[in-house]
Amino acid sequence: MKPLECRAMRHKMRFRIREHLDNNGLNMLAVSEELGVNKNLVVDTIAGQRNNRRVLEALRDRYGVPEDLLFIPRKRKAA
Repeated sequence: MKPLECRAMRHKMRFRIREHLDNNGLNMLAVSEELGVNKNLVVDTIAGQRNNRRVLEALRDRYGVPEDLLFIPRKRKAA
């Protein structure tokens, strides 16, 4: 799936991602503070406006958000 397609699909799932965080006692501010990034980066990534790999991988690996909700784009091959 291309990055733009991943963002569009994540946009559709954003409320389920937020629900998962909420069910685990987390919010986007807490995630941003733990990662040491700006809250807007986390918000925009969850909303499908950005594809920040660090945030996406943390949501999956640290916070247990199912990968099928995140639509993480494949890494680009080196030229």
